[in-house]
Amino acid sequence: MLVSFALIYAQAKNQDGLMSIWSVIGLGSYLPCALLSRQPYVLAAYERDFLSHLDAYEAALPRDVPITLFIQLGWQCQTEAAATRLSQKFRAARQRLPQLSRVLFLANCPEEEAALTRQGEEVVFCHQNAFLDERRYPILSFVRKRYDAIYIARIAPFKRHALATAVRSLRLIGTFADYDRDYVDTTLRSLPQAKLTDRYPAPLIAYPINQARCGLCLSAEEGAMFVSAEYLLCGLPAVNTANVGGRDLVMPDFATVKVPDDPAAVAAAVDAFAAHAPPAADIRAATLELMRPHRETMLTLLHEAGVSDELCARYARRFPHKLGLRCGYSPWRNRALGLPRPKGV
Repeated sequence: MLVSFALIYAQAKNQDGLMSIWSVIGLGSYLPCALLSRQPYVLAAYERDFLSHLDAYEAALPRDVPITLFIQLGWQCQTEAAATRLSQKFRAARQRLPQLSRVLFLANCPEEEAALTRQGEEVVFCHQNAFLDERRYPILSFVRKRYDAIYIARIAPFKRHALATAVRSLRLIGTFADYDRDYVDTTLRSLPQAKLTDRYPAPLIAYPINQARCGLCLSAEEGAMFVSAEYLLCGLPAVNTANVGGRDLVMPDFATVKVPDDPAAVAAAVDAFAAHAPPAADIRAATLELMRPHRETMLTLLHEAGVSDELCARYARRFPHKLGLRCGYSPWRNRALGLPRPKGV
């Protein structure tokens, strides 16, 4: 053990711009991004996560190496106002970080792609939900169905829980912020039939999903809503509302019903799926088929960025879950994809 530790320590580089011992073993503090390739330097991050840590990125990123940056969109950017704001912020970021040789936005729908293209940005339609690791979301045929519907969503106004008030059998999973306390109290009073769990371990989320007969997607505006695809990979159909953000693009038509913004309509759709749902295996297979072109697009983008055939072949076998973004930190993830946060920033 002492010899092994000594070898690791010898590999660790000192603080004059190099890695610490903590980085070598995947511990310490890391920036909210994923380093998909080190040679060439290819980084992925969500727009908000990147822009809110510019000082840290300025200190952490190499200055003499061209960097390709893939930007995922965590909130809809298909309206002109949203696209304009985001483009302005990234123009300023590029001035601070001239080593960003290419900033490529990954749009969740063609409308988002068009809106950012009009701002002069480089954009590709490459849906975030395609990068869920399907192994985390199996069909668990041995699990007993206990709820007609499940809604995994932060308890916040934009999630519109009031549309589920007429659903007779409901599971809720979602955290909430203190500033939304009034909404939380009102929501829970209006849903006495619901079983609420505020937190559930992400690697085990397939279990409660499989306890339900369908999943709910009720927001009118957000991002692409990872959980919409999580339901489908577990073989659940989804009750959906009209929305801005792109989640519809990885939802099979035969396993999704879009309803008006009306609690009675939501409940009727839930009842219909509870009585008769498409086969779970068909839902999962169709969802994976919708994801496939976006995974192929990402492989093309990595090739274009100069990423080695060996690394691209590894990604072709299995992309990191969510491209390594917003899925928690672990020593393994940090060692593979992490960018250490500089001290004092």
